[in-house]
Amino acid sequence: MEGRPGMNRALVLRAPGINCDRETAHACRLVGFETDVLHINKLIHDPKRLLDYTLLVIPGGFSYGDDLGAGTLLAKNLTIHLGSQLQRFIDDERLVLGI
Repeated sequence: MEGRPGMNRALVLRAPGINCDRETAHACRLVGFETDVLHINKLIHDPKRLLDYTLLVIPGGFSYGDDLGAGTLLAKNLTIHLGSQLQRFIDDERLVLGI
């Protein structure tokens, strides 16, 4: 596992329409995670960065708009641009929380 050994690090993902990312980051810190909030575009630019974390959190809200299927666009964006890194993250038995 990349990153610092023994350190629980959480990545709270930001994307258009996602809200409560600050509250989610605060909750992660309260339970002992060193936490960063990062916009999806920055993660897409440097996908290996995901492997610096032990927890990926996708907060709730209305990603990419308050429409039916809004979460579908976020899911496709994650799959297309970060699919292999996400699969490695999961294969390494790291945690993913979707709210």
